[in-house]
Amino acid sequence: MSNLEQGAVKIRPMTRSDIHDILALDRKFGKANTPLGYKDMVTTDPGGPLDMSFVAEIGGSIVGFAIARLAYVMIPFAELCIIHSILVDPDYQNRGIGVRLLGKLVEHCEEEGINTIRALVEEHNDELTRFFERLGFNRSTVINYDKTFNS
Repeated sequence: MSNLEQGAVKIRPMTRSDIHDILALDRKFGKANTPLGYKDMVTTDPGGPLDMSFVAEIGGSIVGFAIARLAYVMIPFAELCIIHSILVDPDYQNRGIGVRLLGKLVEHCEEEGINTIRALVEEHNDELTRFFERLGFNRSTVINYDKTFNS
């Protein structure tokens, strides 16, 4: 990415007014059977006290986002930031936007004294796994168990 393009990318905190654009971007990239919904976005409370989400803009248009949230997990409680989702528009991938989004999140966590960031990645998503590993993330020892209900 040239310096001009690098400067054109603005990383800022996500707000509620970004929900429509984020949902549109998710549908452009996302799996048809599991898109984000408005209800999902509202429950993350963009801009709320536990929210740690950021968007990437070029020319005023959102081209990427990282949805993350402060959480207290395990016993005894541990404070950490959980990355629920990161996405960059396919037309803008491989230009360092995802790296900048996560860089801003790491910077924010350091400022807030949060020393652990956990990324939730599907087991066989090799591309996303390699992305996080390149940025210094290590595989966790936490095992996740799910129970799914038909609704």
